[in-house]
Amino acid sequence: MSEMGTQNRMKKGIFFDLYGTLIDILTDEVDPWVYSTLSRYLSYRDIKIAPKELKKNYFDEIQTQLKQSNETYPEVDVYKIFSSMMHRYGNKTYSKSAIVDTAVLFRSLTMRRFEVFQGVYEVLASLLEKYELVLISDAQWVFTEPEMAILGLTPFFKFRILSSRFGFKKPDVRLFDMAMKKLMIRNEETVYIGDNPQKDLMGAKKAGMKFILFRSEFKPCNDFQPDRHFNDYSELLKIIEEM
Repeated sequence: MSEMGTQNRMKKGIFFDLYGTLIDILTDEVDPWVYSTLSRYLSYRDIKIAPKELKKNYFDEIQTQLKQSNETYPEVDVYKIFSSMMHRYGNKTYSKSAIVDTAVLFRSLTMRRFEVFQGVYEVLASLLEKYELVLISDAQWVFTEPEMAILGLTPFFKFRILSSRFGFKKPDVRLFDMAMKKLMIRNEETVYIGDNPQKDLMGAKKAGMKFILFRSEFKPCNDFQPDRHFNDYSELLKIIEEM
């Protein structure tokens, strides 16, 4: 077999979760200061809503979307939440960019910690030489797409499967199936890496994937077991090669 043919056969799929697996993040969405600051910002867009009312409406909108969903594992779309609130309390039609800007400001106000785990860039660069990389994440597209760009993660991933674009989240097996279909590979050619046994492990195993657990204390999860476990990215390349 030619060298090119060998390289093509090596192109299998490594799928990653994002938050808690690649990105170390901490947010606080209940801090009153967040809503006080956002309320002042919205007043510049002629949207009059008091901080306490803004906070209540944000969480009420989340519950409304969840209750209206027929999915087993329903997901919300934060963009729609801010669009609904801005048009309800404002006096004009707001563009997509204005809604996105408001949602991103909200996210930035809630952020308390935001960085990639040590060693992530080096590992992703090495994996990309042999494998196709895909992201499968319970994530809000309105936050995640700019955050991946900020951290320089976007170029590593051929596809990004974000739950908020579909209305359902992990462990729904459809997210994993979509990722495999996009790469046109079979489940035995894939490995999923995540930090949440209830979501990541269960979803990946139901999809027939191998699973590597990152930095989580494993507890029984519907009889599913991780194939491997690691606590530091310096361990991951060796684990994948051994698998």
